[in-house]
Amino acid sequence: MEEKTKKPIVKKWWFWVLIVLVVVILLAALGKGGKNEKTDPANPDAGTQATENVDKTETKAAAQEAYEIGEGTVKVWKSSIQTPWVSVAIPVKNTGTENLYLSSASVDIEDASGNLVKTLSMVSVYPQILKPGETAYYFNETTAEEALPAEGLKAIPHVSVKKASADCIRYAVSETAVKDSDYYGAKVSGRVENTTDEVGKMVYVVAQLFDANGQLLAQQFTILDNDLQPGEKIGFETSNLGSNIAAADVASFEVFAFPLQYQF
Repeated sequence: MEEKTKKPIVKKWWFWVLIVLVVVILLAALGKGGKNEKTDPANPDAGTQATENVDKTETKAAAQEAYEIGEGTVKVWKSSIQTPWVSVAIPVKNTGTENLYLSSASVDIEDASGNLVKTLSMVSVYPQILKPGETAYYFNETTAEEALPAEGLKAIPHVSVKKASADCIRYAVSETAVKDSDYYGAKVSGRVENTTDEVGKMVYVVAQLFDANGQLLAQQFTILDNDLQPGEKIGFETSNLGSNIAAADVASFEVFAFPLQYQF
């Protein structure tokens, strides 16, 4: 009777042992399978490499469209009839590898205490399509309602810069010279030639005038009266709105000529 009672107990014990072993084996198999989904045995660093590749792609994209806003300058003066004038100049350099498109900006002018004294809107920038390594300038000169402090003013720009989708078209400029006009200070003259196969419409000619320290003194421009035909060469003279500079003040200058190009 005792032997018959013990046998079922032994069988039940082995049954539970087998169940436990099966569960352990299944868990081990599942654990191994889960690891295989996350890690490639042939390339255990695949996950890390994928993350690094994403980071490199984002960094590369940022480098392609990188730019640097330089320190702006603010100048105030009075005209010959004692009208107060103010001008701002803000450099933006393309430090990336792609052409950039610069839209007009607003500029806040602060005094030495950080107080807002004037806001300029729709400040133009030239050249609008900027090649890698080039520097464009936001520039504006206008009359002021009242005299501003002569020192301590700071320009705070609010710019819009993005990758250019339009081609960068530039026309050849030659025979350039800086000369004093009878009434409005220094001007730039020269000739523009359309070296492309397309008609140039609403052609802008922009001159950047610098002092001996490389600071922008003024930005002058003109728009050609007529379309510029392929192969055509035409003379120009920039207009000087209010800058009180003379030809002797200009240490260097550069001139850009291009058709008007909008980008939305």
